[in-house]
Amino acid sequence: MEEARGPEGSGEAAPTAPQPEGRRTQLRKVRDSRQILANEVGRIRKSHELNTKKLESQVASLRKELAIHARASDMGAHLKSHAAGSKALEKQVASLRSELASLRGQMAKEAAKSRAREEAALSRIVKAAKASRPAKKLRARRAKKR
Repeated sequence: MEEARGPEGSGEAAPTAPQPEGRRTQLRKVRDSRQILANEVGRIRKSHELNTKKLESQVASLRKELAIHARASDMGAHLKSHAAGSKALEKQVASLRSELASLRGQMAKEAAKSRAREEAALSRIVKAAKASRPAKKLRARRAKKR
């Protein structure tokens, strides 16, 4: 009999607009994006730590060489070469320190960007969830009246 009625007699209206995403779906998306951001920050931290360790080992080896050159400075014949070598080593140490400071600054900037992206995504989702609440309540009231 249902087949004989056709679309007019079925009593069901065709859906006019797609259903908005549910709150659980939105929260899952937030968790997924948060996890992605956390993984990205973790990757950045690991690479930063590796770079830091590498630079610190280079600084340590340069300090050892500088100490060796400082001991060798007592010798009169090597005085001029020592001074030039020490200046070069001091310049290398200074450049490595500045590179290390810039890497730390970059990591802080990237972490701040990641936090800002995460907060923006969360605020958009919360805003969308709040905007969809009254429509759901209104639909529920209309359904009770019928």
